[in-house]
Amino acid sequence: MSSSQVPAATGREPFVEAREAGYALNLPMYYLTNAAQRAKLKIPHYRIGRLVRFKVSELAQWQSIRGARTPGEAVVHD
Repeated sequence: MSSSQVPAATGREPFVEAREAGYALNLPMYYLTNAAQRAKLKIPHYRIGRLVRFKVSELAQWQSIRGARTPGEAVVHD
């Protein structure tokens, strides 16, 4: 490969801010911006200095595992 060629995508997913993540997955902003909510709901996130960033794929997996329930919503079993 010559030095002018750019290799194919490395498979790295970019970090996104709370607004983008919330919009992409239809999540309330306070889930992502409030540290207590992130801890309570065990939302996957990354601290980069003072910034908090997310990976959409990890949030989608988190959302599918928890069944898209809200914090106060009870689980009903038949």
